[in-house]
Amino acid sequence: MTTEQIRQQQAAGFRNLRFAPDLEEAYRRTRSGLIRQRARPVSVAGLFLFLIYAVMDALTLPPELAQVTVSIRLAVTCPVIASVVWLAYRASPSDRLFERIYTLAYLVGGLSVVAIIAAARQVAFPLPYEGMILMLMFGYFAMGLPFLSASMVSLVLIVGYLLTELWSGMSGSDIATNLFFLTTANLIGMVGAWTSEYRHRAHFLDRKLLDHMHQAARDESRRKTELITAASHDLRQPLNVIDITLESLSPSKDGPAAHPATQQLRDMIRHLRRLLGTVFDSARLNEGMVQAVVRPTTLAPVFRDLNDLLADSLGNNKIEVRIDHPGSDLQVMADPSLLSRILQNLIFNAVQHSSGTAVTLSAKAMGSHVLLEVADDGIGLPPGLVDNLFSPYVRGAGPSEYPGLGLGLTIVQEFVALMRGECGAESRSGGGSVFWVRLPAAVTTTHEPAPDSRILSGCEHQAG
Repeated sequence: MTTEQIRQQQAAGFRNLRFAPDLEEAYRRTRSGLIRQRARPVSVAGLFLFLIYAVMDALTLPPELAQVTVSIRLAVTCPVIASVVWLAYRASPSDRLFERIYTLAYLVGGLSVVAIIAAARQVAFPLPYEGMILMLMFGYFAMGLPFLSASMVSLVLIVGYLLTELWSGMSGSDIATNLFFLTTANLIGMVGAWTSEYRHRAHFLDRKLLDHMHQAARDESRRKTELITAASHDLRQPLNVIDITLESLSPSKDGPAAHPATQQLRDMIRHLRRLLGTVFDSARLNEGMVQAVVRPTTLAPVFRDLNDLLADSLGNNKIEVRIDHPGSDLQVMADPSLLSRILQNLIFNAVQHSSGTAVTLSAKAMGSHVLLEVADDGIGLPPGLVDNLFSPYVRGAGPSEYPGLGLGLTIVQEFVALMRGECGAESRSGGGSVFWVRLPAAVTTTHEPAPDSRILSGCEHQAG
């Protein structure tokens, strides 16, 4: 069964309630399984009703007639229905065979009503034929049998009833009247059964088409994941080789200064590496490849690794980056690698766009949370940009000569959300801006208040 086959069947229609052979077989398997599920509550309800009818027969019918009708209900109909209930909850028989058994149970139940009417006619008791109408409606609507099966069984029941009335000697006019109402009820049931099956077949095609589309989306996602993984390695590898080559061409520490072109190339390599990191982070987030492994994380090693990384990655940027190490004894609930990427993005964002001379990373306890701040002394945030800073492809003005994608802060927000934290940004009252990340403190965190490890003024206002 392919997507094209499903679309062709939808276009061709199925007014005769038949699909192409491959689709028809799949539909019947699905239908049989659903009938088995439906049979469980319906059969229990039918068994309950026939037991009530047996009690009512014993209370309202003449004793000689009640003995026959109660015997039919308790010896034939109820055991058949009970068997259906039992089989509905077993692994065997198969769904297809169970559907046939279920249809046979409907036939037995209907014939038992015919037999009860015949018994009443034999003793000249005026038992009405309405039980036949109820049985027809029960088969068509409550049992939910397929159109063809329900129609054929119902026709057999009507013929059986007609023969019973002829055998009992009912007048032709009375038989015609009863037959008219039975036929009308049967036609109503047939229309309802046809409409129900047609709708069910349409839903089957829609559901199968949706399953195919979901599978196609999963396959495409898997291919994208493989592409991202391969591209992440293949694109970084040449940059690493170029970087190593430039390192070997750089003069010794005591030698002459590096050639400006060489230094510019190294800065460009650093920028391209950060750009690739941003692209792949965004792609992995979109494909659901990023999973946060949240655990108690001490800030000290994260700050230390970040300090080493910045020393190698800032290149010729004249801006000073300071890390407030006294606050690094705190512990947060975070994924260390994601936290490192968050702080990198915030610091590089400040370096490239703040137009300031210094960027400071600090951390402090805030009740059950830890607040991390990246502050600068630059030009601050434009009022119209604050609300959209963390949206994709939004970039602030800055002195950076390298274009960016405007995804860095979006990735920060996504990573923070994965760790169940919060983030934001605002301008500082004394000039510049501050970007903050609030994460849950680890339950094992113990600390004493530092005399004054704050570097930024107005932090209390920002944290609120």
